[in-house]
Amino acid sequence: MPVLTTMLRFDLRAPGCTPAQTAALYDACLEICAWADARGISGASLSEHHGTDDGYLPSPVPLASAIAARTSHLRIMIAALLVPMYDPVKLAEDLVVLDHISRGRATTTAGIGYRAEEFEMFGIPYAERARIFEEKIEVMLKAWSGERFEWRGRPLQVTPAPYTKPHPPLLMGGQSPAASRRAARFGLPFQPASDDQALHALY
Repeated sequence: MPVLTTMLRFDLRAPGCTPAQTAALYDACLEICAWADARGISGASLSEHHGTDDGYLPSPVPLASAIAARTSHLRIMIAALLVPMYDPVKLAEDLVVLDHISRGRATTTAGIGYRAEEFEMFGIPYAERARIFEEKIEVMLKAWSGERFEWRGRPLQVTPAPYTKPHPPLLMGGQSPAASRRAARFGLPFQPASDDQALHALY
């Protein structure tokens, strides 16, 4: 059977769904991924938004872990994970667990976010999003080293060590020269927003 290069994309939007229908929608996502995995389809991509009326997927890391547990070969991309909305230490832990469950098949694109209402929902100053984003990326990279360190007076150590070395696969997303320069400063690959060729190049 020839290997397909199709990329699946899930945002789980379903306006007006009842809780039972939403649960069935998530079940269907997992079934589709298992079906795709058995047929050589190359990858599945998840995206994230918050506080929408249509049920847009707000928490892609748990879903990525569920997909990883149901598949053996399918590459999993979170594009993009809105890093400013998270505690970076907990996010570093969650992505390490995903890295182990997937055996390195999960790649995360770190996004800065652009919807002001999402920042308001999480109590994060929109005007400071670039500084907050960079600070949290720095914390995550330090956390994945396994070393003890301090951040804002908090003693920190993230365990277990990542499955993938030196850290779970991480790209920097964006659509501006500043975003590409930020990726270069951190020594991370850059994924332009809405660039299907860049996305498919990962698979």
